[in-house]
Amino acid sequence: MANRKLPFGYCMQNGQICIVDDEAEMIRMIFTSYAEGNSYETLAEWLNNGRHPYSPGKRWNKNTLARILQDERYLGNSVYPAILAPGAFQKRKPAASGKLNHPQIKDIRILARCAVCGKPIQRERADTWRCPHCMTSAVNSTDKRLMDSVAGLLQGLCQHPDAVASPTAVDIESERVLSAKNSFTHELENEEFDESTARAKAISLAAARFDALGSEDYETMRIQYILVRAEQYGGLDTVLLRQITSAILIFSTGEVSLRLKNGQIMKRSDLT
Repeated sequence: MANRKLPFGYCMQNGQICIVDDEAEMIRMIFTSYAEGNSYETLAEWLNNGRHPYSPGKRWNKNTLARILQDERYLGNSVYPAILAPGAFQKRKPAASGKLNHPQIKDIRILARCAVCGKPIQRERADTWRCPHCMTSAVNSTDKRLMDSVAGLLQGLCQHPDAVASPTAVDIESERVLSAKNSFTHELENEEFDESTARAKAISLAAARFDALGSEDYETMRIQYILVRAEQYGGLDTVLLRQITSAILIFSTGEVSLRLKNGQIMKRSDLT
């Protein structure tokens, strides 16, 4: 659809306006991140790097974010069910100094998820994180400790890119791959061997194998390629983090894992 007829986060079902759960989670994240000091530009960049566009074929921008952040229907009324809790329309909460001691923590905030339920986890203070969905007690972890943990995982991945693997590996070759493989093998064994024909069949086999790859397989190869070529400067590489990671999973103990974009979850123990 070219334009949304309902606000982002809602859909029409059986004549009633209902909440779209995954979009509602994004709305809560947008309000939380904006209140913590993230700009429209930063939020738009993160959202466009994700897998959920504002609408099909339409990217996030300052205007779409402004409309969401000013739309009080998210608090609920007689027509629209509530997505936000009362008081969600609040002023920003900048640090007392006017800037964060660790600016990279903004990158972690947007990717932070509860390791139990997978919902966005919120930073309440510089040393406290809480999942509003399932955690009765807060997670105690300073910004520095959390950043060091994520940086350590990224460093371990750079040192062991072979640890990245498709969560659901499939060994069965498709009919098209088998046909191309047999054709290539037959050409190699042909007494009247023709190099140009063999090369063409080899290319056909490679194309068939590429087409047979699932999205997880493609992401696995992409992540491995990035890790092998990544330059390590020390500290938290937020560019690398955004390239390969879909979520930072925070446990009640303060420990963290990374959910890579191929769906694989990486713990520290996987990289030792």
